[in-house]
Amino acid sequence: MSSLPRIQSLVIPILQAALPGVSVGSWVEDIDYRTFPLVIVRRIGGTRYEGGPTMFGNSTIELTAYGIVDLPTTETLYEDSLDALYASVNSQDVAVGGYIHSIKETFGATQFSSLFQDSWRVQGLISLGVRPIQS
Repeated sequence: MSSLPRIQSLVIPILQAALPGVSVGSWVEDIDYRTFPLVIVRRIGGTRYEGGPTMFGNSTIELTAYGIVDLPTTETLYEDSLDALYASVNSQDVAVGGYIHSIKETFGATQFSSLFQDSWRVQGLISLGVRPIQS
């Protein structure tokens, strides 16, 4: 029986490949190891398809970009991240365990106060359709 992969295991490698020089992860490093620019991916919800709960899922992620240059540069980092996810969906890139088959930005790029001194934060919510690799 196939099971749905963790959404971070699909999204993080896509963003790491598309954003060289950017720290990408699902949590923020300790201050001694933290580097900017930074993109954080966190699952904040989702559902499984009733007719095949191990075959189709819909995960919602919080995509957050942090930058230290200025707000427009941080907004561009968010948009570049989103573009990389759209490109992956369009090409149906398969990763270990599955792939993202659909994407919808449910809450667009929004500036929030940053958690870190002297930095900018832009965040949005993205709904991603997920499928495991078919065997």
